[in-house]
Amino acid sequence: MPTLAYVNLELTPERRKELIDKIATEIVKRGLETPAIMLLETFKPLSFIGAEMAIFYLFPYIKAITTNPIVDEITAIFHDRSAVEELIKRIEELVEIEKEKERAAKEAKKRAKQMASASTDKKKRFWIFGS
Repeated sequence: MPTLAYVNLELTPERRKELIDKIATEIVKRGLETPAIMLLETFKPLSFIGAEMAIFYLFPYIKAITTNPIVDEITAIFHDRSAVEELIKRIEELVEIEKEKERAAKEAKKRAKQMASASTDKKKRFWIFGS
């Protein structure tokens, strides 16, 4: 099979998880979770064919420019449909974590504002002629 001469499609489960986390974190950090999920859901049925086409058409040019092994690893991820599904799930998990952080920060800000207004309310009730 000539494609294996260009690309090593074998990833350890640890490396696969690490790459999925890294890609998902970058997507969420940049705020591109919705377009990324839509693109991945659309691309998922064709991921194997797309990865094969990338190996055949793009890799000779990419390998001429860079020898970075991350290119092979990313291709290996998109070569496997279950990895694409894992990436989608990880993006959704990270989005949910971000929403929880935002809710907690908003709630803390609201409580701080209530505490500040409660302390000024006590002053206003104590002084008959205003503040």
